[in-house]
Amino acid sequence: MAALKPKVRQGLVAVDIDGEAVVYDPEEALLHHLNPTAAVVFKLCDGSGTVRELSEDIAEVLGMPFDTVQRQVRRVVSQLKREGLLEGHSREIVEQIHRHSEHRHGDHNERLIETEEQTDGRSA
Repeated sequence: MAALKPKVRQGLVAVDIDGEAVVYDPEEALLHHLNPTAAVVFKLCDGSGTVRELSEDIAEVLGMPFDTVQRQVRRVVSQLKREGLLEGHSREIVEQIHRHSEHRHGDHNERLIETEEQTDGRSA
């Protein structure tokens, strides 16, 4: 089985702010705040590299151990999927899977991405 190459969904509007990112999803009327770690991974999710390749690139640039970086990249990609920000990952389906998993295993992950609903349909 070929390794998946995460790719950010089309139609999202992303803005960098002091090393972090704000991503607006007009389809869902949601605003996502990405911390610096999540922002870097989000920018690299262009469909050209696997999680392993992204991790190798980040580890090399930062001079950090590959295993440490790969664990963090996997967590970020998992949260990006859960938030419906990657292609092929419907937010509704991902939420159902996450609720089932959370019920069985508990949610022990630090939030790297915070989400707000935009009631007026406009980004902040």
